[in-house]
Amino acid sequence: MLRKSDTPDVVDSFHYNDEAGAKTMAGILGSSHSKHSGLFVAAGERLKVGLVRYGEVFPHYDVNGSRIVVGQNGSHYSVRLENRTKKRIEVVLSVDGMNVLTGKAASPKQRGYVLNPKETYDVDGFRKNDTTTRAFVFGSVARSKAAASGGASNVGVIGLAVFEEDEARVKAELLKEQQARGGANAFPGAR
Repeated sequence: MLRKSDTPDVVDSFHYNDEAGAKTMAGILGSSHSKHSGLFVAAGERLKVGLVRYGEVFPHYDVNGSRIVVGQNGSHYSVRLENRTKKRIEVVLSVDGMNVLTGKAASPKQRGYVLNPKETYDVDGFRKNDTTTRAFVFGSVARSKAAASGGASNVGVIGLAVFEEDEARVKAELLKEQQARGGANAFPGAR
């Protein structure tokens, strides 16, 4: 995908924890908090996101603009990304400060998942290779993949860096491609 800019259009994040941890975090962030079910709007309203297991969405707390998803220790989960826009977007996704495609320290400059307009995609885990992932699992900081690679301070946060596609450049590249193909000769050796 051709991005409009090297800088994300929007960066957002949310937290996750078990029930006791989520309540504690909610109390620290603000006195009033409410628990909700379903996906929630994120990234400047470009996405609906949440954590899911077998299609069921984990509940979350809304606290002063922050979201904390409530999970259960030992449960695996997927990150659901739903493109709410009418454009293709790219989402660089981090879990515990690690890019889910590379397993390395996350940066918005890295590549992400391309979602077509209104498309929904569930990210099941850290990508190990083209066909295998390491599942996301709710657990302690000490047992996290991030802690194993020295990034324990980032456990419990999921990041989203969203880029819009540069539609004008895509059209120009497509036109250039079609012009090159239009002049192709099926039998160049016949001259």
